[in-house]
Amino acid sequence: MNVIDLTREISPNVKVFPGSPQPLFIRWSKFDIHGYDSEVMFMSTHTGTHMDAPCHFTQNGKSIDQIDVKRFINRRSLVLRIEKKSNELITRQDILECRTSIEENDTIIFDTGWEMHYYKKDEEKIEDCVMANPGLAPDASQYLVDNKVNAVATDCPSIDVGMDSNFTSHKILLSNDILVVENLSNLEKLRWEGWFAFTIAPLKLTGATGSPVRAIAIID
Repeated sequence: MNVIDLTREISPNVKVFPGSPQPLFIRWSKFDIHGYDSEVMFMSTHTGTHMDAPCHFTQNGKSIDQIDVKRFINRRSLVLRIEKKSNELITRQDILECRTSIEENDTIIFDTGWEMHYYKKDEEKIEDCVMANPGLAPDASQYLVDNKVNAVATDCPSIDVGMDSNFTSHKILLSNDILVVENLSNLEKLRWEGWFAFTIAPLKLTGATGSPVRAIAIID
């Protein structure tokens, strides 16, 4: 069995969506004083590799704690490698050209190659990384809705193309109770071309619109 961690590390220096707070870890207790170490976290629930709950963009959608836990483990998950550049759209035709049969309750992961932008420092602003990313075109999102998939995941900071301030694909997917996972990492290590098990484990945060997740691929 091959287990691959697809989760981005969260640190005070992680790139976040403009307007979101940088994560802050505050030392709460010290071993030499209290006999144990602990810390307090301050960050958005949409930091790092995270899941969007339907209520993130739909008024009556489920919050993260209301999602059926069985949806977090999916044995029919697949990576579609569709490389795109800044603000380019993944279209329905792009998905069809992958020549795969998408069925109800599948989880589809998009590898656009955008992850490399997270590791550029001096030559790239944070805004270039998280507001110029490729994303799903409306017809691609609707195609996934029509196929009744369980979840859609991406290596990009947003499922929407960076220049889409209306968050069109978020609204299409989440309003149809399809889970969205963003900021996946290490997809280049997942060279398996077939179906595999994919686990996405969010925290059970009451009423929250999202949560960081530990995303793991399991190949038998």
